[in-house]
Amino acid sequence: MATELSMLTEPIVVTQALAGEQELGGRTVDYFEIEWYEASRSKMRKKTQGGVEVLVDKAHREPLEDGDLLYLSEDLAILLKIKPCECVVLYPSSLQEVGTICFEIGNKHVPIFMNDAQEVCVAYDAPLYQLLLSGGFVMEIEERVLHPAQMVKAYGNLARKK
Repeated sequence: MATELSMLTEPIVVTQALAGEQELGGRTVDYFEIEWYEASRSKMRKKTQGGVEVLVDKAHREPLEDGDLLYLSEDLAILLKIKPCECVVLYPSSLQEVGTICFEIGNKHVPIFMNDAQEVCVAYDAPLYQLLLSGGFVMEIEERVLHPAQMVKAYGNLARKK
């Protein structure tokens, strides 16, 4: 089925993720794979694993999430899949250590991800890894999916508009 759809001359246009909890039934499931850093892009064009061309054209920069339903027809469902990447995973032992780790990583302007297990993750970067290693932090290099919802966001002191 996906092979037939790859013959389409026009790409499938995605303007936002569809509502979750959709029943996929007997539909063919195809995956639109992206890198973690592409999740916030408002525009991108690439093919699914099955060869279907998809154009993401969002009006906002709200990130897509791993598992988002991008397209649904009678025959086909296209789901978003964020590719795993090599990560430095840190295991802080205290809140103070979390602050120190985030300060060191933040000085390198690298996105920081924290999960429910209180692990701090960053995409692998050799100089950053060496810096953290010299700090004596407990860490490992692992393959992980970096989820946009787990990205630490710190915007400083923004004045509220009245």
